[in-house]
Amino acid sequence: MRNEILFAGFGGQGVVKAALLVTHAAGLYEEKEVAQTQSYGPEARGGACRSEVIISDSAIDYVKALDIDSFVVMSQPALDKYVEGVDPEKTYVIVDATLIDTIPDNLKRVYHVEATKIAEEEFGKSLFANIIMLGALAAITGLIELASLEKSLEGNVPSKTLETNRKALARGYEIGKAQREGGQK
Repeated sequence: MRNEILFAGFGGQGVVKAALLVTHAAGLYEEKEVAQTQSYGPEARGGACRSEVIISDSAIDYVKALDIDSFVVMSQPALDKYVEGVDPEKTYVIVDATLIDTIPDNLKRVYHVEATKIAEEEFGKSLFANIIMLGALAAITGLIELASLEKSLEGNVPSKTLETNRKALARGYEIGKAQREGGQK
């Protein structure tokens, strides 16, 4: 089974890091075939940023997303730019509700996670928002195990932030699980 995830936001939000963590977790700890691509706008920070992850049980013959299953989006401009590439009926759309307030009405599977707000209020820095979104992705979609993501943090985030990243991941998972069980909000 081929699953495709599109991460999008602006440079500096950890969009590519989130994609790399999923790729690492699925490839190393769940023994799946994985591929990851990324692209940036011309700006170093603040410009458009996206990363695609393909997770499959069999060999991946094409590394670009063709039929996006999950869209993790962390800014309004990214949503506006990439939403046309998702299936409004089937794609899980997980938005950072702190930074996104206008969502097309035709999207049927939208999950709101105030990742940036929670990162700032509970963890002291917005840089943990991407990890909160990863936890929510795992809980909502079931594409990746929380334990695999926890293991992938080791060696892929600064050691001084490892414990905070673990807590942010668990917090995102808790939010995603509540939304999955209670329906989209």
